[in-house]
Amino acid sequence: MRSLQVKVTVLATVATAVMVGLAGFLMLGSQRQQITTQAENSSRVHYVCAGSKCVVLDERRLLTAPDVVVQYATTEVRPELTLSPFGEFGYEVVGAGPRPAEGVARTITAQAQAELNTAALGLLGVFVLVTTLVSVTVLTAVGRVLRPVEAMRAEVAEINEHNLTRRVPVPSSDNEIARLGATLNETLDRVHHAVEDTRRFVADASHELRSPLAALRAELEIALSHPDMADWPTVVKMALEDAERLQELTTDLLLLARLDADALDRQDTVDLSAVVRREVSRRAMVTLDAEDHVLVPGRHAQLSRLLGNLLDNAERHAGTEVVVRLRGGSSATLEVIDDGPGIPEGDRERVFDRFTRLDEARTRAAGGAGLGLAIARRIAGRHQGTLEATDAEGFRGIRFVATIPTGIPQPRKAAVVERHRVGDEVWQFLNGSIVPTHHHLPEPRPVPEPELDWDLIFGEHRPAHGPVLPLRSR
Repeated sequence: MRSLQVKVTVLATVATAVMVGLAGFLMLGSQRQQITTQAENSSRVHYVCAGSKCVVLDERRLLTAPDVVVQYATTEVRPELTLSPFGEFGYEVVGAGPRPAEGVARTITAQAQAELNTAALGLLGVFVLVTTLVSVTVLTAVGRVLRPVEAMRAEVAEINEHNLTRRVPVPSSDNEIARLGATLNETLDRVHHAVEDTRRFVADASHELRSPLAALRAELEIALSHPDMADWPTVVKMALEDAERLQELTTDLLLLARLDADALDRQDTVDLSAVVRREVSRRAMVTLDAEDHVLVPGRHAQLSRLLGNLLDNAERHAGTEVVVRLRGGSSATLEVIDDGPGIPEGDRERVFDRFTRLDEARTRAAGGAGLGLAIARRIAGRHQGTLEATDAEGFRGIRFVATIPTGIPQPRKAAVVERHRVGDEVWQFLNGSIVPTHHHLPEPRPVPEPELDWDLIFGEHRPAHGPVLPLRSR
């Protein structure tokens, strides 16, 4: 019995049967007591006895008092009735007077039992009628209530990865079923958007990974096809640049995957002022205006990455100046402002999508993979904060405003610690960090300019000096 409709009907029927049966049993017991009392009263006879001779006492007749001593006696029939219409009944004659004839006593008891049987059969009919009516009513009502749910279930069963645009029918009434349908449609919308984002992400990631791989392969194939004419130091340097670009891209992809999949379950008390000063000290054209000791709960490395990505974007587009402001309060407010060309208002939300690059930043030299701002927003979201792009007051460029709520950091569960330790090690490997730590993600380190030992690479076969083939325009 798996049908909810049947289960609810059976439950309602059983509950009604128990309540009606209990009420009927109590009523039948009261009726038996009343009928028994009436039978006793109707069968009671009073006698006046003198010696062994008794005379029925008649209130309508005046008796002459004899010269002998008399006494009064009473005789009555007490029926023993049964609640079952088909059960056996009995009777008992009580009193000091003469016993009535057996036929008379049995007739009085049979009449009382017949009256009780009529009441019992009437109550049984009411019991059957009420329980049947409740069963049919509940079965019909639950069926009508669950009909939209069944329609939703059938529609959801037909939805797959190829037709995510389908939605469940929502009843016009404003009740729980209608709200359930609306919630299901909202959930399907989020699933649809998530699947579309994943498909676009896979396509964009494949494209971004394919470009440096194709360039690297072309460089090496051209150099190998003319080994005597190739400038091997230049070839290796360009190949190393492509490898570094691939490493940076895979690191960003791994970080994005972790930010999308996991919650910020371990938090430390981070001095955001120290993070900002340390990150700004590495920059040349940045002006700092920050309050001291702005404490927020979160991850030190991720907050440093958030600011670093914003500064990278600002320096890439700024004309002459980049300003960083930090203010405390109920929420820490971090602003990064540049005097560059700015971002059109219609694109200020789109720039936070993965692999989004505006037209002026599509070149390989000027623009990255389009993941920096996406990573920054996800880090802000993991810290229960926001990141928005707005007009820069007093500047011609753009202002990025990140808000991080302040609060007490929560401890991390032991089971999650182990899982994040493994992820930290993978992050350290891809990020190039060799410092073993399991407390936070290590900060990205600047990649030093490679110093190549050509004797170690080529041995005695140094690259030939001669005309160099044009490998690729930069």
